[in-house]
Amino acid sequence: MPEITEVSLQLAGPFIEQWHYSGKTPTGKNIFWGWIDNMDCIYSIADYGIGVNPYQAEFLAREMNQPVTKDNLIELKRLCRREPRVEEWPLSSFLSKCHKQLSNLGFRYVVSFSDPAHGHNGGIYKASSFDHLGQTQAEWHLEDVDGGFHHRRYAYRYAQRKGVTLAEARKILGLTRVKTPPKDRWVKQI
Repeated sequence: MPEITEVSLQLAGPFIEQWHYSGKTPTGKNIFWGWIDNMDCIYSIADYGIGVNPYQAEFLAREMNQPVTKDNLIELKRLCRREPRVEEWPLSSFLSKCHKQLSNLGFRYVVSFSDPAHGHNGGIYKASSFDHLGQTQAEWHLEDVDGGFHHRRYAYRYAQRKGVTLAEARKILGLTRVKTPPKDRWVKQI
């Protein structure tokens, strides 16, 4: 059975970029947990941290009627594993071990999102006893001329750096606004 251990950004980042559908490691404060096999190879990575929504804790506290705060809530931002899948090492077991570690750090709630636009229906969250708590609002993102996907802040940051309007930044960068479908919200009390 693999061993769970906290891993560095230097180890987690390339793994996430290879095996997660987004191909990107989130910025900001992150705690990375790795499931390492007996040959010191990473089998899976879970990336927990502060989410982008500063009102998430308040929203969840109201919706769940629970004492959710910014200090006891953490977001599962990325979860991925290498191929081929090893049936004896289910990701639900890995998440359970991660949640025990997070509980020891003072966290009581985990929130995560499944993205139907990328074929994810929340199966891992169902298997890990998360509760489905509705959907997010649809969001606007950006698509380049080659069909590449960019976060909406990409043009905003360019506009800020160059002193142009957001519309000008999108035009200069060759980006079109695209509305993405809502994501499913999943919450687990740990």
